[in-house]
Amino acid sequence: MNKKLVMIIPIAIVVIILIILLSSVLISYNSTVAMREDIDGYEAQIMNRLQQRHDKMTQILAAVNGLEAHAETIYQMIVDARAAYAAAQSAEEFMAADALESAALSNLLLIVEDNPNITATGLYTTYVYEVSGMENALAVSRRDFNEAVRLYNTKAKQFPRVMYIGMFNMEREMEYWPVPEGVEEIPS
Repeated sequence: MNKKLVMIIPIAIVVIILIILLSSVLISYNSTVAMREDIDGYEAQIMNRLQQRHDKMTQILAAVNGLEAHAETIYQMIVDARAAYAAAQSAEEFMAADALESAALSNLLLIVEDNPNITATGLYTTYVYEVSGMENALAVSRRDFNEAVRLYNTKAKQFPRVMYIGMFNMEREMEYWPVPEGVEEIPS
């Protein structure tokens, strides 16, 4: 009987170690999938906010009278931004389109603000107020996305998850959503 016990103890230890390792892999995998889903959800929020702003830009341009002198430049910026947005397929392309739309919107608002000959309708004021709210919501969505990416990137580099990330063919590091240059605040 001692020989059986001597054989069973090492086998039991190996089985317990395997159970612990398998449990660790499953828990790490599931939490990594949950973090990735959070990132996808925040990215969807950003896309929704971008679409709202994208739709509002044409309305703002139509609500401003007297832009003839500046219309071609602003119009071309908006056309380029809308084309980039419509053609975007990847997150990087949406990030580039986001930067173009932010620049076009910012330039339009600055031109209207700096030129007394340009008159804006009451709708313009309403649209600018709406876009200001959209930009604030977009900033919150970007922040939430970047925080989820930071958490994912941190966890993906920690042991033992760093080993599982490669084994399950998951991204080792996600990209942050950049804030467009010079668009920290929209003029009002």
